[in-house]
Amino acid sequence: MEPSKTELKKKYLAEQLEAARRAVKALTLSHESLQAKYPFPHSLSNELDEKLESLTSRFARLTDILTQKVFRAIDAVELENEGTLLDRLNRMEKRGVISSASLWRDIRDLRNQISHDYLEDEIESLRNDAFKYCPDLFAAFKSAESYAQKIMERDE
Repeated sequence: MEPSKTELKKKYLAEQLEAARRAVKALTLSHESLQAKYPFPHSLSNELDEKLESLTSRFARLTDILTQKVFRAIDAVELENEGTLLDRLNRMEKRGVISSASLWRDIRDLRNQISHDYLEDEIESLRNDAFKYCPDLFAAFKSAESYAQKIMERDE
């Protein structure tokens, strides 16, 4: 017997949660290794510069996985219309997956700044903000994972 559409959506959600779990692990390593050095100065050693580059890259990756994969997959299982990113964030806030859609708009804007060309004088601020928002990403993952477990256990 072929799996139902709902079963396939739940399987996809589980796969995206696993990708997010790996991304959380990587970002946690970066975040923990930089705790003692926060806030970060503008001029850095090459070693610290590389660690911060890794942190911002991992930050952007986890943000993408959560907003573009996990949150979308939750909506799909619950048969929500896709809508805009803002619609998705508002639904995640209503479900208690994220604390604030407004905060997540800021996180998403930061991710976009990291992923695109930025001015050299913005780099210090971008790195400090990415570090500061990491706990929000970790909390969102835990909430999304808990919420997803509940909806994946439901019968069709």
